Amino acid sequence: MKNNIQEVKEHYNENPKIEWDRLQKKHPYEKYITIKIMDKYIKDGDSILDIGGGPGHYSIHYALMNHDVTLLDLSDENIKFAKNKSRQYKTKLKAVVGNALDLSQFTDESFDVVFLMGPIYHLMDEEDRIRALQEARRVLKKDGYLFTSFILMFGGVIYDLRDLPKIVFEDAPYFEVVSNGKSLSFKAFTNAYMSSISDSEELINKIDGLKIITEFSQEGILAPYLHNLEKLTKAERIAWYEVSYSLCERKEYLSHGEHLMIVSKKIK
Repeated sequence: MKNNIQEVKEHYNENPKIEWDRLQKKHPYEKYITIKIMDKYIKDGDSILDIGGGPGHYSIHYALMNHDVTLLDLSDENIKFAKNKSRQYKTKLKAVVGNALDLSQFTDESFDVVFLMGPIYHLMDEEDRIRALQEARRVLKKDGYLFTSFILMFGGVIYDLRDLPKIVFEDAPYFEVVSNGKSLSFKAFTNAYMSSISDSEELINKIDGLKIITEFSQEGILAPYLHNLEKLTKAERIAWYEVSYSLCERKEYLSHGEHLMIVSKKIK
């Protein structure tokens, strides 16, 4: 685990701007859809802990909405980047270096809302994934909401077909795991855990006191069509974002996205 954590830290320390630009320029529909769903559950004045929030896209968005937001990330450079962006946007943001597996710097039930949008797919062992969820649940207030992201196994198929189609000759073992409906921990952009939809649900259901409220594709149906969207006008893109948002919680379309988010509520 220690070596994996160091590798993930080094990966994100290298260039925080890449992840910032991913949501700002390359995949803006992911943030667009995710925030629209989040806003159904986040109330005015809610305090938010963003665990593994990278360079702070979601933290800064909600800080600008006058929420009391704390960003925690493994990467020192992500935290520096987020603090600089916070100053640029003239908003208040608490940002600290930390590990999703140890939130001891926060007391029990200290946040109304918790985001867990990066750590799960960097934790190779189920024991660590459960621990991260238990820690998130511990610092969440009763009746508060936890937003947990997963990278879907089928998301790898979407990526390959969209951006690296010739890899079909090399990725046969991966496709076999996908076809069997399994999850997998393996070497990708860094060490990564990619999950089936059913395994994602099962993991949340293992955490005592959490109840799944909804789940949705963070890209909706748009992930396979990234390059088509780039050719459209802004008005056309926004129209497709809205179509995608209207479908993103439909069970039959969840696998059209690369990222699955499960919204759960702390009931005890």
